[in-house]
Amino acid sequence: HTPSACPALVALATPGTSPSQELLALSALRAHEEMDRHKRYVCGWLSSSAPSQALSAHIVSLGLLPSKQGQVFFPIHEPVRLELLAGTFDKNEGPWWPIRRWFLPTSSGAGSVLVGAPERRTVPGSHTTAVQQDAPLVAALLSGWRRALQLPLAYAPARWSGPTALPPQAAAQAYIHIQQARQLGLSRQDDILTLALHRLMLHPHLHQHTGFRAVIEQAVQGQAPLSQLLVPYNDIALQRAVSDLTYAGAPQ
Repeated sequence: HTPSACPALVALATPGTSPSQELLALSALRAHEEMDRHKRYVCGWLSSSAPSQALSAHIVSLGLLPSKQGQVFFPIHEPVRLELLAGTFDKNEGPWWPIRRWFLPTSSGAGSVLVGAPERRTVPGSHTTAVQQDAPLVAALLSGWRRALQLPLAYAPARWSGPTALPPQAAAQAYIHIQQARQLGLSRQDDILTLALHRLMLHPHLHQHTGFRAVIEQAVQGQAPLSQLLVPYNDIALQRAVSDLTYAGAPQ
C-alpha cells in the first residue's frame, strides 16, 4: 500500500475544544453516502485525551487477534469489522480505552457509540477471530440485502420496512445466517448468500420447510447451485411454503 492509501487518524479538535460543526456534518454525509461501498473514506469518529501516536498504536493493536499461529491482523477500523467486533462483547464492555467514545456508522444505516473505560478493557477471545474471518462474506450479504430491498418484489413478506436501511444489528444477523447455512451443509458462497437472502425476505425459518429443505440438500450434494435449484419456486410456490410454515407454528 502507498502511504496515501493507508488509514488516517485525523484530529478534528484538540482535547477541551469543540470540533468544526461543518466538518462533522460533511463527514457524516460522506459516511452515509458510501454506506454500501467496500472501502470507506469515513470509518467513524472518536474522542480521547490520549496523544494521537498512542491512539493510532492502540487502534492497530485492536486488530491483532488470537489465532493458532499466535496472532493475525484485521483492519477493525472498517465499519463492518468494527460492528462485528463490538458484537462479540457484552454491552458496555470492550478493549476500547483510552478511547472514551467511538461513534461508528453501522450496517443498518444508523450509528452506534462504543464507550471505553479503563476498568472495562475486555480481552478478545478466539471466537472474535472467527467472526472477523467471515467479515467479507457478511459485507457481501449486507450488500445483497440492501439491493433486494430496492427491488419491486411481488412477494417478500419478511422484508424490512423500518426507518433505517436495514434493521438494528444487521451485521450480527447476517453473520448468524451465514453460520446457520453452513450448519445445513452449504459451503459455496453463492449458495450461502442465496439461502440467507430468501430467509431474510420470505421467512426466517424457510429452511425448515420440507420442500425447501430437500432443495438445500440437493445443493449440498453439489447437484446444482441453490439459485438454479430454486428457479421452479415462483411466487405461488413461495407463498405456499410460507403459509405452510405459518400454519405449522414456525416462529416469525
